[in-house]
Amino acid sequence: MLAKIFRLSPNEVYEVASFYTMLYKGPVGRYVIQVCTNISCLLCNCEEIMAHLQKRLGIKPGETTSDGKFTLLEVECLASCGTAPVVQINEDYHENLTVEKLDRILDSLN
Repeated sequence: MLAKIFRLSPNEVYEVASFYTMLYKGPVGRYVIQVCTNISCLLCNCEEIMAHLQKRLGIKPGETTSDGKFTLLEVECLASCGTAPVVQINEDYHENLTVEKLDRILDSLN
């Protein structure tokens, strides 16, 4: 439909939609958790953060919990290298994360 409105090919619309992480190509949960896995976050143990989220939520990146509350995404860069590891939940950045800090954040979400 967008392609028709803007007189573009469906592939051109998909190319734009797939480039920007803030454009979702399907339904997402109430809370979208984006975990940065770029080099700074990788060096600061983002793999532990991602593994913990997968275990706690019971989903893999790209999936949404069965209750529709959380969607987990892996993103290339959140531009917060000096405060790695970083996770963005909806519009809020959470920096210098540990598993314990992340659990407190998740527990505070309704």
